[in-house]
Amino acid sequence: MKHKTSKRSNVLNPIRAILAGKFVPPKDHALPMINLGLGEPSKANGFDLPPVINEALIEAVQSEKNNGYSQPQGMLEARQAVADKFSTEEYTISPDHVFFSFGCSGALYNCMSVLCEIGDNVLVPCPGFPLALPISQNIDI
Repeated sequence: MKHKTSKRSNVLNPIRAILAGKFVPPKDHALPMINLGLGEPSKANGFDLPPVINEALIEAVQSEKNNGYSQPQGMLEARQAVADKFSTEEYTISPDHVFFSFGCSGALYNCMSVLCEIGDNVLVPCPGFPLALPISQNIDI
């Protein structure tokens, strides 16, 4: 059976269209800007990683200790590092209270699942993507 092209193959994601080229911050902006619109702090977006991070990533891959799934809440070592960084003398954070998520959708799902009960009402803004544009900005897609 030959595969037929989906009738929805011309679907346009307007948010991605805006962030991919229609919305460009002014070049003469007073502060340096990093485009995190698509959650992509990459070199293409002007974000350079310090060499120590690249070296740590290479070391982690070559160790072959990190080539599988981690715990759903993140690796203990990473959670411990976050707990240590943000603990104070008055308030000690346990790594058991630190939770990592891969992507905003997963993080929102996890938050909603622990904060809401069956029957709770939740207000969801529309559009449901946290894009902040000046009201006076007209963008044609």
